[in-house]
Amino acid sequence: MAVLPTPKFNLRSLKAQFETSILLVYRYNGLRLVYSTGLAIHPRDWDARIQRPVFRKQRENLFLIKNKLEELASTCMDIYIQNDYGAISLKDFRKELDIRTGKIELQELPNGELGIVFPSFFEFMDQEIEEMIATNMKRNSWKMYKLHTGILKQFAKKKFPRRKSFDYEDVDWNFRLKLIDYLAERKVQIEYGNKTLKVLRQFLELARRKKYHSNTDYQGVGWTITRKKAKGQRAVLTVDELQHLADMNFKGHLAKVRDICLIGAGTGQRFSDFSRYTPDNFYRTINNIPILSVISTKTDTPAKIPLNIFPWLIPVLEKHHYHTPTMTMQKYNEGIKEVCKLAGFDENILKVEQYMGRKARVEKSNVPKYKEISSHTCRRSFATNLYRMGYSLAQIMPMTGHATESQLREYIGIDNEMNAEEIALSIMEKRKTKAAFLKNQKAAG
Repeated sequence: MAVLPTPKFNLRSLKAQFETSILLVYRYNGLRLVYSTGLAIHPRDWDARIQRPVFRKQRENLFLIKNKLEELASTCMDIYIQNDYGAISLKDFRKELDIRTGKIELQELPNGELGIVFPSFFEFMDQEIEEMIATNMKRNSWKMYKLHTGILKQFAKKKFPRRKSFDYEDVDWNFRLKLIDYLAERKVQIEYGNKTLKVLRQFLELARRKKYHSNTDYQGVGWTITRKKAKGQRAVLTVDELQHLADMNFKGHLAKVRDICLIGAGTGQRFSDFSRYTPDNFYRTINNIPILSVISTKTDTPAKIPLNIFPWLIPVLEKHHYHTPTMTMQKYNEGIKEVCKLAGFDENILKVEQYMGRKARVEKSNVPKYKEISSHTCRRSFATNLYRMGYSLAQIMPMTGHATESQLREYIGIDNEMNAEEIALSIMEKRKTKAAFLKNQKAAG
């Protein structure tokens, strides 16, 4: 008789510096189930060989964790055996585990039978986020879901004071209006508010597919708020401004900030990527061209960028031995504003912000340019400067990772400005030609 598959328990991260989730991994009949145990432990208290906590005196919680894992392993084996030795889908296996571990409750129905009590909407969202973390979803992704789930919970406390919650069937068009009004009261910007609406609908649709509810009032078009066409000036550091920064004599923390900026603006990647370069990211081609090779943390898109586009880039990289100086995004964003202020980048630019409301609300203001410089300015500056230098969108796209030319064109956002410049230059040239013609006629006459 074949050996029964054994449940395994793994830590989400063996190198974590704090408590990390314990995952159940169960392989059977060519299928692989990854399930969050809801338990967490510090890696120093975990024996990876036996996949159980280390016994420590006066640490009863470790013993309790061990017992719970043993119970879960036994439950897993019971489900496997009771379903004809693995003749059960992953979806049904997971649901059975949810029931037996109490994530989904059973209660007595009017006919006397036991039936499933599905989790409330908030319980469902929390379980899904827990599952995202357990299945190694990228940190930035699950944090985004957790953030917007928190906003929905705050909304529920204020707008549903008796229950301090809402459920699947509550969400309809009037609910949408209440949520939009709440976001407008909080002066939430439109991109952020629309994301909350999208996350709400994503969870509702996922729960409906799991047959937790039958509400469809959240479906259809028009749920998000349409942006108005008004746009401000995008803060970009020109080639000359970047050269000016490279030439300035900064020291200490500000020198470090300046160098990170130059590395980012010279390579065109997101902060999550350009803040982590190591010598492994660089090589020379057969023709001795220095190249950056990177795979985007956010999209897993590969990119290769020549390092000789800007004269200051290689010297800065060499200065730091091809390592990007270490700094958090928050510290960098604070520092780069100070750096650009000291550099004199204080001309006013038009800032346009759009806020949530039943219709988008536009606010305009003029602010010094240095106040709008951030980590994302580097990436936008790289793309904009290359476009202004005459490189095509098709050449820039593989370096920035944009999916389409129209997406990149919108990202750069200087077509209208360049069109105005071209008209102005054309007028200047015509006037110059006309003046020369009149001067020649006068001299001849």
